[in-house]
Amino acid sequence: MQQQDQQFKTVKVKSNFHQFQLLPNRQIHRYKIELTNYSEINAQKAITTYRQKITECLITFYCINLNIYSPTKLGIQVLGGLNDGEEIQNVASLKFVESVEGGPKLQSILARIVKQIMSTQQGMVQIGRDKLFWPKKSHSFHDYKFEIWEGVQIVQKQFGVVIDCAYKILRQNTLLDDLSVTKEVDRYEGMVVMTKYNQKFYRVDLIEIGMSPKDIFVAENGEETTFKEYYKQRYNLKLNEKQPLIKSTLKLKGKQEEKVIYLIPELCQLTGLSDTVKSNFSVMREVAKITKPNAYDRIDQSEKFAKQINSTVKKGSNTNLLDTWGLKLNSVSMNVEAKTVRPGTLIMGNDNIDLSQQNLNLDQQTQKKMYQVPDQKLVWVLIHYYKEKGQEAKKLLLDNMKQAITEYQFYGFYSQPMVRQLQEERDKALLQLCDDINKECQQKQQKIEFIIFLLPGQKKNSRLYRCAKFISLQKIGCPSQVVLEDTLAKNTRSIVNKIMVQICAKLGGVPWAIDKLPKLFQQQHTMICATECYDRLHQIKHLAFCSTVDKNMTKYHSQILKGADYKGDNLKKSLITAMEVYKEKNNVFPEIIIIYRDGVSDGQIPVVLGDEFPQYDQAIKQINPQSKLVLVVCNKRVAGKFYQAGNRPDNPASGTIVDTKEICEGQQPNFYLISQMTRQGTSQPTLYKILHSDIPNIENDIKVLTYKLCWLYYNFAGPIKIPAPVRYAHCLSEFIGSRYQRNDKDPFVPVEELVKKGVLFYI
Repeated sequence: MQQQDQQFKTVKVKSNFHQFQLLPNRQIHRYKIELTNYSEINAQKAITTYRQKITECLITFYCINLNIYSPTKLGIQVLGGLNDGEEIQNVASLKFVESVEGGPKLQSILARIVKQIMSTQQGMVQIGRDKLFWPKKSHSFHDYKFEIWEGVQIVQKQFGVVIDCAYKILRQNTLLDDLSVTKEVDRYEGMVVMTKYNQKFYRVDLIEIGMSPKDIFVAENGEETTFKEYYKQRYNLKLNEKQPLIKSTLKLKGKQEEKVIYLIPELCQLTGLSDTVKSNFSVMREVAKITKPNAYDRIDQSEKFAKQINSTVKKGSNTNLLDTWGLKLNSVSMNVEAKTVRPGTLIMGNDNIDLSQQNLNLDQQTQKKMYQVPDQKLVWVLIHYYKEKGQEAKKLLLDNMKQAITEYQFYGFYSQPMVRQLQEERDKALLQLCDDINKECQQKQQKIEFIIFLLPGQKKNSRLYRCAKFISLQKIGCPSQVVLEDTLAKNTRSIVNKIMVQICAKLGGVPWAIDKLPKLFQQQHTMICATECYDRLHQIKHLAFCSTVDKNMTKYHSQILKGADYKGDNLKKSLITAMEVYKEKNNVFPEIIIIYRDGVSDGQIPVVLGDEFPQYDQAIKQINPQSKLVLVVCNKRVAGKFYQAGNRPDNPASGTIVDTKEICEGQQPNFYLISQMTRQGTSQPTLYKILHSDIPNIENDIKVLTYKLCWLYYNFAGPIKIPAPVRYAHCLSEFIGSRYQRNDKDPFVPVEELVKKGVLFYI
């Protein structure tokens, strides 16, 4: 443990957590309904019948699960009988039970108070459960037809609230405006729209082109009417009859069933930025100035809104809401104790990088050596577009690759590639060309081991990208790299160096490793796993499962299960395969298995423990009962923020961990980790919870391991927000799922031969 403690350094950080405090000599009291003939139904009936009388006695109260809470202290109060006209009256009384000191009971009251606070903020629009926006504080980008609303996110915790900045981007055109230009109804599935007449937000399931405002539906009063008549009577709005309807499914609060509603495109504003705006660097820079405030501005906003909460007036009166309950919210956010993990050294062959040094420039420093490159001579192909721009790009790429190959000592790429020209920018032409190349190699008894496609087109929008990847995944069964011609126009050498890092990882090499992994996981065979499900509306689900196969946790076996999710026995099958592959590589089953599961909120934890954990447990018992299991969930969508304490707060250092009990609530050991280095805006922590561990006192080892793994993602030089295995699982599920089309003759999945190579073909 002494060795482990040396990994940490204690620091102080400022947060956006604000504590509620009971004022001196004030208490909150709990009451119950007493009845001559008690039942829960009768107790609820008494509360409903005598609500006015209870209000007269207690002045203000909240009823939560038949418990009545109030800041007013009373003895027993007889309310009256329930059975009018009967000889024996069922008499209801209000009886004092206890004064609430803290714990879940106080949390329930605070949650109700926070809910009331949010509903009483004048001039603000509530979106979702915990966000409020000032429409008047909007930033308009008229030339690009969108605006940004400023707001706050307020999340109730056991000690008080977390207050953070929030932003909502609204396009100034309607969905009908956009639809009349694009004519593409499928592109809107999954988007979020805001109804202009009442500022509510809905997710688009699909555009019903067979429906129009002339269609009939049943209104809330039970009468049949057309959409056109309804909006005229309710909102005095005249609708264009020639438009489809938007279908949206709502989950009813507290119920299992769902409700389908239909919206009018001309009354709905799209949210989020368009692809055109996203590709405009200068506009995105202006957007970032608004939506990525620095630490000082975030704290200032948080503390100003805390003061606003303190002055909130109760609905329908001039009474201060918090004063009524004897509460005060501390307007100054909490300072808490934290610790930083020493990052150690990035191992890169003979050129190791001390990650604790000042002025790190990893973009440059990781472009000199690599930890492990494939040394066998490769048969590889370069395909480029025949036009002049493609010819120039080919020369630039090969010249710079030659220099990079020498510097990286990437001997496998010394061999001369097969260079071929693509004559037409069409899928059919590319398929035919690759088929011809493959036949040529087979005649020479050669196997294509890598393809570089040098293609025209914009980033994420190259016409031939999907076809190129399909060829390498399905037709040839080798990894590939798509390079766009325009990418090589600037900073060519640096770009090519980064491409070579990706190629190394895609061929089973290791661009870099990291030292000082926890001894526990070095002394025992340890396998790190992560899983991610691609689950989009109207698309086939795909389950990705990535697992390490080496001691340095840098090499992976990657699985993709078509049409699968976390249910059934899909995770069990995946873990069994991962354990078998680990044994194949290491001649022994893993002694420790650590599984990371991303995107889990508090409400989803019972599902993970109830549906997913048993699958892992069964897999281990079936294959190797001696293996120890650790299950860690992570959540990036947290409102909590942390800053370096000081006169001018700033982002904390990479590797900062907050795990104090006053911040980290819940039964499972949990901690916040800020792993990334943020130079603009504010660092976003990730919250980790250890849901299960067969190894006692493992928390510190998991904290160090989690941070170290954040350095091992080979698409970026530096630490990322989540551990590399989690990111790889996300990349794999997105790579396959977003391009898989159910009507393909050959599905967009890798052939078994490519999977068995154990390479990161999808990054």
